[in-house]
Amino acid sequence: MKKIIALALIVLFCGCAKNPSLTNKTLIEAQRLNVLEQPIIYPTQQPAEVTSAISVLQPGKETDWHKHMVPIHTYAIEGTYTMEFETDGGTQTRTFSKGDAWVGAADVWHNASNKTDQPAAVFVVFLGADGLENTINR
Repeated sequence: MKKIIALALIVLFCGCAKNPSLTNKTLIEAQRLNVLEQPIIYPTQQPAEVTSAISVLQPGKETDWHKHMVPIHTYAIEGTYTMEFETDGGTQTRTFSKGDAWVGAADVWHNASNKTDQPAAVFVVFLGADGLENTINR
């Protein structure tokens, strides 16, 4: 049994090592502003909590309006997201596609939608704190 497991690990490692599409990539480096060009502010009054999730939007679907009370790091795994943000100046729209990374705006109402015919998925990391809700729905 140990020989089978060792052989399986060797085959898996060799397969990954030979895959040229797997490369190191910095997604965000020393980012100080969020997607709306606002300073990133971390919660400081409570113990830190980090939560992560993969969110999938099927074609034609949307998240509905919501906001995050903590900074979030988002990476588009697949497809294209169109995001609308409510700001003092009206609504701002941003489009993010596979491979894009951004820091979301905290305490800003927004709605993400998939206006394509393919599923879209993002990996989200909430940089939260004990007692704070990561997401509030309208």
